[in-house]
Parts: sequence; C-alpha cells; structure tokens
Amino acid sequence: MLRKIKIICWSLLVIVVLWLAWSLLSHRMPWQEYSQMPHELKVLTYNTQGMAVDKYLDTKLEMLEYINKLDADVVCLQEVLVYKKGDRLTLPMMREAMKNYPYTYFDFKLYNSRRQFGNVVFSRYPLVNKETIQFESKANISSQCDIVVNEDTIRLMVNHLESFYLNDEDLDLSDLDVSNIQENSLVRKLLRANRLRHDQVSVLRKAIRQSPHPVIAVGDFNSLPISWVYWRMNLGMRDCFAESSVGQYGSTYQRKGMSARIDYIFTSRKLKPISCEVGDAEYSDHYPVMATIGW
Repeated sequence: MLRKIKIICWSLLVIVVLWLAWSLLSHRMPWQEYSQMPHELKVLTYNTQGMAVDKYLDTKLEMLEYINKLDADVVCLQEVLVYKKGDRLTLPMMREAMKNYPYTYFDFKLYNSRRQFGNVVFSRYPLVNKETIQFESKANISSQCDIVVNEDTIRLMVNHLESFYLNDEDLDLSDLDVSNIQENSLVRKLLRANRLRHDQVSVLRKAIRQSPHPVIAVGDFNSLPISWVYWRMNLGMRDCFAESSVGQYGSTYQRKGMSARIDYIFTSRKLKPISCEVGDAEYSDHYPVMATIGW
C-alpha cells in the first residue's frame, strides 16, 4: 500500500513539473499565428528604466530615435523620467523627439519641482477619456485612455505593477542565512511586492470588466507567465506573444544573468493578435515588445 502511495505521489509530481515546464516554454516560444485582419493597430510597450537611467543625454535621445524607428501606431512607455531643466532629458526635448505623434498622454506618478516619473503614451490616433487607475503603490500606476481609430474606439491600459526594488545585494545569494529566512531582505521584498501586485491586478480586472470598449492592456507586470497575476490578467484575454509569435524567445527582462518574460500585451477576445515580437535594444534592463493587433 505504501509503495502504491509513493508511486501516485511521484506520478503527480512529474505531471505538475511537466505542466509547469510546458506552460513556461509555450509562453516563451509560441507557434500560433493569425492571418492578416481588415483593421490593424501596431502597439509598442517599453519599460524605459528611467529613460536609459544613468546614461548621457545623447544616449537618451538615441533611445527615443530608436523608438521612433520601430514605427508603432501607439507607443506606451513606463518608468519615464524627465527633468525640468539642466543637461538632462526634459519634457520639451521628449516632445520634440516624438513630434511625429500628434496625440500624447503624460501620466506622472511622481512629480516635483525637479523631475517627473510615470507612464507616457504617444499616438497617431486621438486619445480621449484619459484617467489614472489608482492603486496602492509609491511609484507605480496604471494609465487608462481610449484610442479613436476611425469609427472604432479601443480602451488602452498602460500598466506598471509593483516592482521588487531589488539591488545587487539582494541578488547575491552566497551569504543567505536559511536559519532566519523571514528576515532576509530579498524574501521580504518578494513577499511585499507579490501582495501588492495581487491587489493591483484585482483593480485592473475590475476596470477591464467595466470597459464599454475592447481593451488592450500593456506594460510591465513584474510577473512570470506561470504566476497568479498573469493568470488573472490572461483570464478572458489574449496574450499577444503567446498567441501570435512564431519561434521567438520571449524574454523581456535581463539582469545579472536572469532572463524572464514579465512585459506583456493583452487584448480582449474581440481583438486578435496578428504578430508580436520582442526587440533587442539594450538601453534599458527591459526589452521593447511590439504587437500588431487586428479586428
């Protein structure tokens, strides 16, 4: 009897491991592809890490030039950091660099006499009904607006869910004290961020349910495809990369040898991903993600 129980337990463990492995790999290297649709919208999402934080102004302007060359219809940027004056990137400089986009939405979470930080949207189509989706966080927000594309209206949600705020010491596990794991800085940061993201995604799901228009939800969700946050966001939605990319490696974040897919473009079921790809620019610790969405 004991032997049978052990066999059942090991079998269940193997099934769970295989399912997790398949779930992770299928989201990193998807194979499904949609055909072209009558109407298309090219959407870019990019966590800019403070607009190439700690880099010289020339590099920041080069980053904006790179974004322009990607030729998206709608550009959604997170962690945008601009300064009021000096030899840093300013808001007028950014507007000038992105002047090909006549419609803008600047939604700054942190704002003082020296600098501004938050989400930014540049669009070739009119943006209306702009508002901030508030949730508990010191620096992160979700920004909502409607894109008017000819006779159609699509609701856009640009998101930056809670960061881990990890530093190099947190990532050094060589001196991890397992006897007092709860007091470890890394563990405390992981638990706190995870709790906040659970609450934040619940707020987003409510906003999605209440939307009178099809939704495109993009941004840095700081969550893997096997996480509860991803499952909640993908419920009743489409993950553009998972459903339309062919043979791509889907990592959107690189740091200290870590590689993960935590930046996404989700759409309502009424919209269909035609293609999605991850860029390889190294201005930020994130890579840009761009999807062509049809209806």
